[in-house]
Amino acid sequence: MNIFIYGDSNTWGYIPNINGYSKDAIPQRYPLEQIWWYNLSKKHSVVVNGLCGRTINSDDPWITGRNATKTFDQDFNDIENTDLCIIQLGTNDCKSRFALSSEEICFQMENFIQQIRSKTNAKLLLISPPFIKRGTPITDKYYVGAEEKSQKLDIGYKVLSKRLNLSFASALNLEVGEDGEHLTKASHGLLGQAVEKEIEKLLAKKKESKML
Repeated sequence: MNIFIYGDSNTWGYIPNINGYSKDAIPQRYPLEQIWWYNLSKKHSVVVNGLCGRTINSDDPWITGRNATKTFDQDFNDIENTDLCIIQLGTNDCKSRFALSSEEICFQMENFIQQIRSKTNAKLLLISPPFIKRGTPITDKYYVGAEEKSQKLDIGYKVLSKRLNLSFASALNLEVGEDGEHLTKASHGLLGQAVEKEIEKLLAKKKESKML
């Protein structure tokens, strides 16, 4: 199976870091074999495009080129032969600077899904963001109100996935690290297992349809 994975810093493999938003911070990622999608690359052809700070459709005043809707054409330029597209976005959209509700984020995601479907007939798998935990220097400053928002977003993504016939994997109950927004090494492992189960379901359905 040809798989294209598109997402944010949790796709990139960002190591939780409470100094991550300081001007002199240097982003560090887990070794590739510890990131949730690594084991997929052993069984499938996998292309990964993860970018720290990426949003669905919001312009970050600090960094350019992070609005997925605006960079869509270049990011999804070569996915004609893709069998499965995995989308992991929504965490950065919960930042208080964007002032978006969970409903508005879901609406933006639905529009983004339609963009993808205009480009490819690939199956789609949507991953909800992890629970954004308040009480850290990062979340208390940049994610005010995001604790409840991330919970609602998980529900919204489930509903959206069912309505649009997408596969779905929830990251809501996975542990985040000291910054309150990024997955721990253990959580990457659990998310990888959840995604593999969804892929197995897709492959089983494909095999069944061929037998009919």
